[in-house]
Amino acid sequence: MKTASVILLSFLSIFLLSLLSNAETFKPESYTVVEIPKLKAIPEEYKNKKVCYESVYVGYETTFPPYVEKSGFKAGKDFCLLVRPMNLPVMAGKTKEINELVPTLKRGAKVKLYGKIKKFMNEPEATTLPHYYLDLEKIEVVLEDAKVEKKNKADEQPAEDDKSPWQKGGKLNIGPPRDPQKQ
Repeated sequence: MKTASVILLSFLSIFLLSLLSNAETFKPESYTVVEIPKLKAIPEEYKNKKVCYESVYVGYETTFPPYVEKSGFKAGKDFCLLVRPMNLPVMAGKTKEINELVPTLKRGAKVKLYGKIKKFMNEPEATTLPHYYLDLEKIEVVLEDAKVEKKNKADEQPAEDDKSPWQKGGKLNIGPPRDPQKQ
């Protein structure tokens, strides 16, 4: 009887210890707050560093250019959250938390993003495409009804800044640059 209680007590302590070790260890103070203009201009300065910044949510995408997919991101497993600045994609794995949050986020919501700046494993064929991304670790909704500044008069058309990092000028820029004279 004594050995059974010792074994039961051992299993219980191991179970409690595993629960404590798996507890969420997110520490916002371990992230460097960065200014968006600086992050937009020189993301390479923050490579492999934990950063956080507030931004405006514009939408999301689930399809990626070939160089992003070759870097390990897949349409069925990942999201690209469209937030400003657009030249720094926010890549998020599909988790229960993200899957519940993304469909409920409204365009124009102010969000706080936490993550690590990383470089895509493969180089884009067009040099204007993003080379760095934010590997999202946590997202917090700061203000749901933030008003998005309108960059153009047509409400149904997104402003140039609100388009995907892979889409500018209404065209999907996922291949090598083309000679304009041949088009």
